[in-house]
Amino acid sequence: MKREILLYGDSQSNADILYFTGVFVPDPFFSFTMGGKKCALIGSLEVGRLRSNSKLDRVFDLSSELKTLPDSERRDDISVLGAILKKNKIKNFYVPKNFPSYHLERLRADGFDLKVLDSEIFPSREVKSRAEIAQIKRANSVAEAAFEYSEEILRNSKIDRGILFWRGYVLTSEILRAEIEKLCLSLGADAMHTIVAAGNQACNPHEVGHGAIPANSLIVIDIFPRLRDTGYFGDMTRTFLKGFPSEAQYRLVSAVLKAQSKAILAIKAGVSGSDVHSKVCEVFEGCGYKTECRRGVWGGFFHSTGHGLGLEVHESPSLGTREVKLKAGNVVTVEPGLYYRGLGGCRIEDNVAVEKSRARLLSEYHYRWILE
Repeated sequence: MKREILLYGDSQSNADILYFTGVFVPDPFFSFTMGGKKCALIGSLEVGRLRSNSKLDRVFDLSSELKTLPDSERRDDISVLGAILKKNKIKNFYVPKNFPSYHLERLRADGFDLKVLDSEIFPSREVKSRAEIAQIKRANSVAEAAFEYSEEILRNSKIDRGILFWRGYVLTSEILRAEIEKLCLSLGADAMHTIVAAGNQACNPHEVGHGAIPANSLIVIDIFPRLRDTGYFGDMTRTFLKGFPSEAQYRLVSAVLKAQSKAILAIKAGVSGSDVHSKVCEVFEGCGYKTECRRGVWGGFFHSTGHGLGLEVHESPSLGTREVKLKAGNVVTVEPGLYYRGLGGCRIEDNVAVEKSRARLLSEYHYRWILE
């Protein structure tokens, strides 16, 4: 039985709909295939834009279609969609896991056969085209500019009473994050929830960071800008230290850099993501760094080595414990890290495109981390 695809949502927050339509729409609407053609049902406000600037083959005007409904019909987009599909003798669809339950029940009650997919609705999103890879690289160039600016701020900061001061004021995670995000916006990208976490705060990998930035402490900066024109993400992390590192901090950063290098060298088409992850774990274990949970607090390396990247900041495939074969065209992050309270956290992250016999770096920023 042949099934078409049916989606519902806005394309600003739903990456599948953005992938399908190729255009940002802030309000939810139906998009679907019909006889292999890409279609959408949308309000008059957006019809002209979608007809001229999207990947869609046919755009139905909701206002016009409403006028064709009998007076006895409920006058909403679900009824209009049902009428269009019945007219074209189409009733069988795949819908994604996030398809709204109300819409699902209404359409099923109207005689449509909707099957919720347990897998991705567009598995092709995992394998990027050259154009998509170029967009990710462009997003990373924004992150690189933000790292350069971050480094400039940290270099120009002064140490007083064990904390950093910039332009005469205490340099906080909030201030540095705001400067990073303003720069990204000026370069055509949205950077939200940027991580600027120092000291013990960095030991929680997704802690965004708050308060004064201490001197002589590891500072994890994780920037994942989204291009405003295409929606593709970059994702890079660097660790800095303003002041003078201890021997323990130096060894920690060296181990993370070594692990990332080993992981990147291991990546190519056909290799399992779990094998790449294992190589990182082997490096850390060989350097004497244990991963364990003490009194409910994890220390060591307790997240995956990486994840897919594209129209979402976290996509398939994963570089973790699951057995997932990498394919040419996958774009993945490579971001090993070590985290120990009292010592701090270090994470280094770059992105690579998986090729037949190697991994090609899509991010270009140096690894110098000590800022005196």
